[in-house]
Amino acid sequence: MFRGVGEFEPVQGAIPDSLAILVALLTQLGDVWFVTLLFLVLAVRYDGFDRDRIVAAGGLVIGAIALVLLLKDVFALPRPDQPLVALEALWVPFQLVYSLTAYASGYGFPSGHAVVSTATYLSLAAVLPVSTRRRRYAVATALIAVVGFCRIALGVHYLVDVLAGIALSAVFLLLAFRLLARYRSSGARRTVALGLGAALALAAVVVTGAHVEALALFAVAIGLFGLSWRADRPRVAA
Repeated sequence: MFRGVGEFEPVQGAIPDSLAILVALLTQLGDVWFVTLLFLVLAVRYDGFDRDRIVAAGGLVIGAIALVLLLKDVFALPRPDQPLVALEALWVPFQLVYSLTAYASGYGFPSGHAVVSTATYLSLAAVLPVSTRRRRYAVATALIAVVGFCRIALGVHYLVDVLAGIALSAVFLLLAFRLLARYRSSGARRTVALGLGAALALAAVVVTGAHVEALALFAVAIGLFGLSWRADRPRVAA
């Protein structure tokens, strides 16, 4: 299935080789390792009601990651082969960093970085007690756009992969937040969000034939759900 619309030539042609390392680093804003670290920092920074809401957002991000694993295996569509720059063209000290951040393997549809960045920054925009709601969503939209642009610029995703990932994640969040709104306490919403993430991670395990990434995600999700359930068991039925 051909998905390209001629997006690589104008995008990559506008980026000089000297900025390739910056593009590779910016794409990490949507990588699982960065998102995990971000949620850990926020969970430590806040407590009480705010922490419950942040952890609930993290549960939804786990669900979004599970959807990526599941759908990539279902569609099984290849990535483009259109690198932004040859590794040898970079300054030697940058080559290792670029090789670790600019390349990707596995299937290409939908874009995992687009899904994860959308789920992360939109959910945090909804729950973080900073600035105004409008500004939070403006920053979230900018970060999502940067990550999506960088995935195309690096040549690891087509435009349709990125747009599909953003749309999928936004719809998932809309439905998930409607579900959470049925629960009155922040603890119950936290537990339900983590339970949803664990359920989707289990579905990913089944669909992918127990792929190691799906198994690892499910282990993390079920562990967090268990801790949340124990802490909030008297209130989950609220």
